[in-house]
Order: sequence, then structure tokens, then C-alpha cells
Amino acid sequence: MHVEDIVKEASKLPEEDRASIASRLIHGLDAAHHWISDEEVSARMREAEEDPSVLISFDQLVSGIKRSGT
Repeated sequence: MHVEDIVKEASKLPEEDRASIASRLIHGLDAAHHWISDEEVSARMREAEEDPSVLISFDQLVSGIKRSGT
């Protein structure tokens, strides 16, 4: 069975069942390769609020990920 077939069939299920499947799939993935503390996230958010020029666009994010091979 192909992924698209699975998605098509799963989309017919009630929302609670779809959420359960999604949760089980996500929890079945390997742990994240990078861990970032809540403190780091808060610091970055404060930095962005103080100076919005430090933010990057989604396209810049994706481009950087592709360049890094991640």
C-alpha cells in the first residue's frame, strides 16, 4: 500500500481516530537530533521581539536546511 492510499483511507476516519494515528506515528519517530531548552527558545523570542531584523523567512529556513543536508 502506498502512503497516498493510507492517507486517503485514514482521512475517512473520525477526527479522534485520525489524531490517535498521527500521535502514534509521531511518537514512533526517532528522537530529535537537536534539543533546544525552553530558556533558549525564550531568549530567541525576546531577541526577535527586540530586533525583528534577526528573523528569517520560511524560504530562508528551508534553504538553510537543504544546504546543511539535514
